[in-house]
Amino acid sequence: MTEAQEGGLQLSQMISALRDELEQAQLNSEEADLRFGISGVELEATVQVSKEWEGRGGVKFWVIEAGGSRTQGNSTSQRIKLDLTVPKDTRIADPKGNVQ
Repeated sequence: MTEAQEGGLQLSQMISALRDELEQAQLNSEEADLRFGISGVELEATVQVSKEWEGRGGVKFWVIEAGGSRTQGNSTSQRIKLDLTVPKDTRIADPKGNVQ
C-alpha cells in the first residue's frame, strides 16, 4: 500500500465532497438577495495512479497532498485537470422541492 492510499482520498471521494460543498453553499444562500449559479467547475489535482491486483482489481486514482510526487511500485503520480459542467437539462430542486 502506498503512502497516498494509506490515509488518502480517492478521486471519486474528492469529487463527491466538492459536490456536497457546492450543494451546501446553495442551501446557505437560499435567503440571500444575490445567489450565484454554477455552470461549471474547473478542478485540478495531483493523483497517484495505481493498479490494484487484489480483490476486483482495476485502476485507482488517489489524491496526493501538496508536495507529494513520488513513484512507488505499480503506481505513478500525474497532474490532472477536470472540467465539470452541469448538463443543460439538469433540473435542480431546493429543499422545499421547488424545481429551478
